[in-house]
Amino acid sequence: MAEEVVPGVYDLPMSIVHAYLVVASEVTLIDSGYPGWSERILREFAGRNQQIGQVRHVIVTHYHVDHAGSAADLKEATGATVYAHPADAAYIRGEKPHEGPFPRGLVDRLIAPIWFRRTARYRRILKAATIDHELTDGEQLSIGDGLQIIHTPGHTPGHVSVLMPSKKILFVGDAAANMFGLRAPVGTLFGLATANIALAKESMRKLAALEFDIACFGHGRVLRSEANLAFRRSVERLAR
Repeated sequence: MAEEVVPGVYDLPMSIVHAYLVVASEVTLIDSGYPGWSERILREFAGRNQQIGQVRHVIVTHYHVDHAGSAADLKEATGATVYAHPADAAYIRGEKPHEGPFPRGLVDRLIAPIWFRRTARYRRILKAATIDHELTDGEQLSIGDGLQIIHTPGHTPGHVSVLMPSKKILFVGDAAANMFGLRAPVGTLFGLATANIALAKESMRKLAALEFDIACFGHGRVLRSEANLAFRRSVERLAR
């Protein structure tokens, strides 16, 4: 069930992953969930007395199957413009095979086969999606009441986060998670899906330098107040 974060912004929790609807003059969806979840997303949207055709934009934070999985179906259903960073676009278009897992220790090596089997099941039904607009770092999009693109590589090469200055909201994607506390995508499990740990830490520091009050994550609950302070404290822990 969708939950209002602030007026005009809705959290769509789906299993362990979250997508977000930004309702302005046109509607923007940030991330698309696993393959086969487009109908669920559109039902949630329709339940808010909107027309499906008003979903005009889909921003994919990164190519992983739990975030880009329904982008192709959503585009087919709505005619929406699909956005992604060029470093991840080739994966989303099906031109490059998905990478990972990236085991870095004994526990990771034990968990990696389970992780691979779970994601492989979805990869088999994943549809390649057209990328209509390739994003650049710092780009200002005149959609969703104004959105700024922040390139936050590490988890994937082309991972992006999205800042909504008008409401002081940061859509983090998987540049950080808020499961069992706020953390960068490093360590067991989350780090298993992260291509470059050093870059992921740098991206966390980059986000901590921004001004925002609310943080919305691909995994974990929304931080609804003083989120930037929580990021700065987390970055301090990374330096220890």
